[in-house]
Amino acid sequence: MRLPGIERAAAAVAGVCLLLALLLGLTPVRTAFTAHEGMTLVPSALGVPFALPALRAEPFGSTGWTPLLCEDFAVAVLVAVAVVRVRRHVRRHRRAGRLRRLLAGWTALIAGAAAAGAWRGMVTARMVESGPAGWVGYVVVGAAFGAVWGLVLGWLTGVAVLAAADSGQPRSATGSGPGGG
Repeated sequence: MRLPGIERAAAAVAGVCLLLALLLGLTPVRTAFTAHEGMTLVPSALGVPFALPALRAEPFGSTGWTPLLCEDFAVAVLVAVAVVRVRRHVRRHRRAGRLRRLLAGWTALIAGAAAAGAWRGMVTARMVESGPAGWVGYVVVGAAFGAVWGLVLGWLTGVAVLAAADSGQPRSATGSGPGGG
């Protein structure tokens, strides 16, 4: 059974977001990344959430269950916002070209990561018992750094949306489908 274009694009974005969250939740992957790219930990030393939220089944180290559930909720926020963003784009621009679909997938991860970063910033502000300025600061910085991570990794969701859109379009004899370009 073939899914309509909107569902294919949404499933592609959700799949890539979940895959990224699962990969970042694996201790060997996270440890190897931070060991080789140590400078990525500098903002985290100041309270900024690290990377995209990680989906895990058990707490990391001795962090406890509450931070784990907050992080898992951040993954749900990431996926939900990214899916809503790409569904809206595909619904409004059914005949969009390849570049526009790529950018829609890319910006979907940026928006999702920013929303998840804002949530993670709220969690951090609560954990450090921050005042009103700290609540605003942690949320804004969490959203900004989430958007940066989305910008860096968004090409993956962009390619997934592009592949999902191309898989449902009929090809002409020259090999270029409708809306290409």
